[in-house]
Amino acid sequence: MTKKIKINQDLCIGCNTCAALDPDHFELDSTTFKAKVKQQPPQIDDTIKNIINSCPVKAIEIIEE
Repeated sequence: MTKKIKINQDLCIGCNTCAALDPDHFELDSTTFKAKVKQQPPQIDDTIKNIINSCPVKAIEIIEE
């Protein structure tokens, strides 16, 4: 199974913290003004986990596919 990051659009408030911390993997959608995954990281490392934990509404999660 592969681990991926997913953003819950119902929870996201568009604060842009994730995109500011990691613009390679996150960006703000220009139509919804909510965060989206720009590119999946090659692995879920401590840096990605810290960004996930920095979300004030806990909208970012790790899923397995």
